Amino acid sequence: MTDNSFISQVLNDLNQNNLDVTRLTYVVPSRRVATFLTKALATMISKPIFLPAIYSVEEFIAELSGMEIVPDLDLMPLFYESYLEVQPQDEQVTYDDFLGWAPTIIKDFNELDRYLVAPDDFFNYLGNVKELEDWHWSLGGEPTTMISSYLKFWKRLGGYYSRFRESCLTKGTLYQGLAYRMAYENLSNSSQLPRELNTVFNEYPIVFFGLNALNTAESEIIQQLLKDQKALIYWDTDDYFLNRPYHDAGKFISSFKKNWKYYKNNPLNMVSNQFEVPKKIEIAGINGTIGMVQVAARKLAELPPEEIENTIVVLADENLLLPLLTSLPDNIPAYNVTMGVSLDKLPIAAFVLDFIKLIVEKNEAGFYFKSFIRFLESPYTHSLIEKDKKNYKAQIRKGNLVYVTPEDLELNEGNALFNVLKTKNDIPSILETLENMILELKELYFKEGNRSLELEQLQGLREVLGGVENLLQSGHKIEDVRILSFVFRQLLPLKKLDFIGEPVKGLQIMGLLETRALDYKNQIMLSVNEGTLPAGKSTASYIPFDMKKRFGLPTYSDKDSVYAYHFYRLLHRSENATFIYNTETGGLGSSEKSRFLTQLITGQDTAHEIKEVNYIYKNEAITSELITLNKTPAYFTRLEDIAQKGFSPSALTSYVRNPLDFYRQKILSINEVEEVEENMALNTMGSIIHEALDKLYAQHLNKPLRENDFKEMRQRKKAELDLAYKKIYPSKGKLTGRNRIIYEVSDSFLSKMITMDHDLVKEGRELIILSTERHLSTQIEVSQIGVVKLHGTVDRIDKLDGVLRIIDYKSGKVEKGNLGLDPGGYDLLLEDYGKSKAFQILMYSYLYLTNEPDQDEVTAGMISFKNFQSGFLSFSLKHKNRYHDEPVTRDILEKFQEQLQNLLIELFDPEKPLEEKEV
Repeated sequence: MTDNSFISQVLNDLNQNNLDVTRLTYVVPSRRVATFLTKALATMISKPIFLPAIYSVEEFIAELSGMEIVPDLDLMPLFYESYLEVQPQDEQVTYDDFLGWAPTIIKDFNELDRYLVAPDDFFNYLGNVKELEDWHWSLGGEPTTMISSYLKFWKRLGGYYSRFRESCLTKGTLYQGLAYRMAYENLSNSSQLPRELNTVFNEYPIVFFGLNALNTAESEIIQQLLKDQKALIYWDTDDYFLNRPYHDAGKFISSFKKNWKYYKNNPLNMVSNQFEVPKKIEIAGINGTIGMVQVAARKLAELPPEEIENTIVVLADENLLLPLLTSLPDNIPAYNVTMGVSLDKLPIAAFVLDFIKLIVEKNEAGFYFKSFIRFLESPYTHSLIEKDKKNYKAQIRKGNLVYVTPEDLELNEGNALFNVLKTKNDIPSILETLENMILELKELYFKEGNRSLELEQLQGLREVLGGVENLLQSGHKIEDVRILSFVFRQLLPLKKLDFIGEPVKGLQIMGLLETRALDYKNQIMLSVNEGTLPAGKSTASYIPFDMKKRFGLPTYSDKDSVYAYHFYRLLHRSENATFIYNTETGGLGSSEKSRFLTQLITGQDTAHEIKEVNYIYKNEAITSELITLNKTPAYFTRLEDIAQKGFSPSALTSYVRNPLDFYRQKILSINEVEEVEENMALNTMGSIIHEALDKLYAQHLNKPLRENDFKEMRQRKKAELDLAYKKIYPSKGKLTGRNRIIYEVSDSFLSKMITMDHDLVKEGRELIILSTERHLSTQIEVSQIGVVKLHGTVDRIDKLDGVLRIIDYKSGKVEKGNLGLDPGGYDLLLEDYGKSKAFQILMYSYLYLTNEPDQDEVTAGMISFKNFQSGFLSFSLKHKNRYHDEPVTRDILEKFQEQLQNLLIELFDPEKPLEEKEV
């Protein structure tokens, strides 16, 4: 807070007028203001005192009404009962359908009552309007059933209102608007006032301050108290706006000054002239919401420690809260969030909805893996299962479980996940499990400490859950368990959370509405875009614009003026302000800066120092600097271990592709966990085909293949494919969806492979399979390093018409150019990953010929499952711009060995760092 804050100025003025600030009653815009007022009073008064009564406006209205204001969330069952009493039974909708429109209706009821609109006049007028519409529809003949229902709904709206109001008054629980109406009526008849307030009114004045756009009830209540000399009021406004009647920021207070009888003989209290004091203002445009958060984080990181408590971050869009919290720099030791964020915008909403989806989608085969993993990825689920010390996601992926059961994960009653997965697919069971998870999580977070954010969310969810349970206990049914998710989706937005961190310490993070009556030296405001600030014509209401104008209800233009007041008021006593807007086009948001920023830029009558800047945010994955790692002793220890066990072709080509990949996978042993292959990946499909081919051909080695051999292989093909599949994925789950299709494609590839060989034999060629899946190894002497082991597994070695062939199966697509080299271009094997296939078959040839000294050459190549029509693709050399098949001779392998040694020397070179490549 600034030293010359509005709160301090009000208290000083009261002191100067000889009023005992400890004996007054204060009514302020919000509980946040009440917290700072309490701090200011404690600073002003050195001796111990009893704190005076401090009310937020809503708390004061509740006291004046003599009843409890109940959140809209808790009122839904009562409103539904009122609806059922008015609506004919054959036209009643279910509770889930009711929730689709009821929250908006209650908002409209709130406005009618806050603005003291005579309900009979309003609903009679509405009925007349709809009768005219009915007449309009009837011109075209009889209205449709849908139109008739629509017209009846409007005509019965007054009945819904009357019955709902009566029910609320009977139970003594009011919606906010009705509390305002009752407060006004009670003040008009002081005999209805609570005793405590009568005492307050008679002894000490009530001090209202920091208010702006009053509804009719507030306006009438305050005017009555001013007239009776039972109140004082301080407006937080500035001469700059009061003297410019066209400026929206001064619209409401100027109107009160002009129209209230009190101001015929009394001046406005304490109008400031702070807005024209020169300020440093930066208006920053950047693409994307994350970009805005990054700019804000950078500004915060530049703050000296003593400035943090005098800084506020204002989020015009509450969706930026979580990205901001995860981006706060290290120099922010504490923060407080006051925003009134709806529960549906927070991670807890995804947790409950993902859980319901998980249970509802369960079938005989188990839980669908995508829903299961989504539930596992919730931070709340992670907290629940952390004690299990199990990597369930890895188990699912390893077993390729499309449907998951507790048995697949080897769960028992000692596992936290066990009871969750045993939840029955019915509403009572789902609610019971949710209740148990909430209780367990609250206990965990209480023990951990520093989890106030999560605890607030859990408490909010508990209240939503209570609303559903109360509905069911009152006899209302949710017919289908699938509807439960919809019910939660409708109720979660109705629950607002006011997060509490360090109330008056650290960085303050607020929504614009929460900044009322508070002042900060430094402010950073995000999402200052047209359509967000102000929101424009978007409004959740069923009341037509013309009727709002006729009955004095606020329209979108009035709400724009409210935004204008809050925006400019926060600038009054600021010294440094940064306004950040999104320049990104597309989506529902506007890329246009707010009109308020345009007004600041074009204003010619202020001395503010305004700087406009534009930033470009680029995804870190694209723009981050490539990593360079120096080789450590631990690196060489692991490398020597690999050298003893053997380097494979794939390990060496992974280094060629990207040294950082080699480092992660081979040195750190961090292999990318394969995803569950609901749609089986090519490499997995290739593994299954490799396994099946190995078993099919194993019984026909070292002899020319004959007609009967192919017949026998075709008969065993299906059985070997099933065994190969089960060897890799032992789950008993059924093949479903596209997995089934891919399985059949694998079967087709096996058939094509057998047919390819069969066709060679039918052409009269001699084909002898010498070995399948043959493991080969050798040693190579490398200068400065010593002996290094190499190894690899050759998929197939055969002889075709006496020519020895080394064949590598590839599940992906391979073309002739991938296996070809320029005669003088062997260095590309270490520079171009596109030549990795050539590297692999040359290394297999090297392994084979070093193990077979009597053999001078081999034909080496690949068979690509995605390019079967090309058949066997051989190593080739380029002559006259064309690749020509070449046997791999010992001369060729000498050139390959030179490159192989260069690669190994680079791997072991301590002066050569590991430099990441763009891939």
